[in-house]
This record gives sequence, structure tokens and C-alpha cells, in this order.
Amino acid sequence: MQPMTLKTLARAAAMASAGLMLAACVRISEPDAARVDCGKPGPHGVTCKIQRTAGNGGFEACWDLVISCRNKGGMSGGACHKVAQGQSAASEIMPVQSFSNQASCDVPTSGKVEHLKIKSL
Repeated sequence: MQPMTLKTLARAAAMASAGLMLAACVRISEPDAARVDCGKPGPHGVTCKIQRTAGNGGFEACWDLVISCRNKGGMSGGACHKVAQGQSAASEIMPVQSFSNQASCDVPTSGKVEHLKIKSL
């Protein structure tokens, strides 16, 4: 076995450093992702919580909330909310007036978030 020369050792250290920098770049550029969970409709609207699930950059989450009703009617509304870089959670109140087809709904029974889109800022 031959002893390592200073040049070989320096090259190995440079390669290791380059590998660590590349790994750091890959980690930093992880795409932003989030989930949105909405509570029960109240007299003023519905509160939706946006929870970051990946990434660390600023993003905007946009979604539709489809609400089913006891009389088989339904209503729906859409919202967007910006989440700052490094922020892990936020909330948005979807006001009652933002929902369409309210007259077709007697009593809201459940809701489902659909068409969630995350756009990096």
C-alpha cells in the first residue's frame, strides 16, 4: 500500500466538500408542499389551516372547499393563502359569502378540500 500524497489528500478533501455542497443545494431546493384542513362551517365562514409538509420557501396555496349538506345539496368556494419562507403553518377564514349555491344547502354536514395547488413564490 502506497502512502497518500499531499496532492491526493487535497483532491479527496475537495471532492468531499463538493459533494457536501451539492447535497446542501439539493436539500435547499426541495419543492414546497402543503396540506389544507378545513373545520366546520360557522356563522362567519370556515377556518382552514395550511400546514407545510415539505420545502422551506415561500408559497401560495389555493384550493376549493366543497361542502355537502343534509338535504343532498351542496355549496363550494375557493381560497388562496400565502405562506412566508420558513413559516410552517397558517390559517385562512373563508367567509360565508364566498360560497356558491348556499340556497341549495339546508345544514352543512361535511366538507372536502379539492384542487389544492401549491405555487412557489
